[in-house]
Amino acid sequence: MNSKPNKKIMDYKISQLGIVVKDMDKTTAFLEKLGIGPFPTIETDTPSGKIKIGIYQQGDLQIELIQPLQGNTPHAKFLKEKGEGLHHVSYHCKDIEKELKKLEKTGIKIIERGDIFGVKYAYLDTQKQCGFILELGQWPES
Repeated sequence: MNSKPNKKIMDYKISQLGIVVKDMDKTTAFLEKLGIGPFPTIETDTPSGKIKIGIYQQGDLQIELIQPLQGNTPHAKFLKEKGEGLHHVSYHCKDIEKELKKLEKTGIKIIERGDIFGVKYAYLDTQKQCGFILELGQWPES
């Protein structure tokens, strides 16, 4: 076994699992029956369309349900191509611009970036390499 130290590009904690769903009401009703939730929901615009999100905080981990509503969002594309499921794993970072510059050197492209309710985010094109999107998120207090 190789004992060389692993030089990490990203050294942050997972903060969120993003799951794309077809029907927010149906999914949240089912999960809440299991004791997972509640999932307060809100509709919001992204750079590529409109989505409905429901967020449940469990300790340090957020479970985000995302239902595409309008436009060609990464979520709508995911739903069309793969169906419902794990869309992204999000890492909370303190300086998103600094981290994106580091990742740019690896050749990883940004699918979408934006700001929702003061949270800056960037979806990274990692689906071919790991089957899901990596997301960086920077909260306002970071």
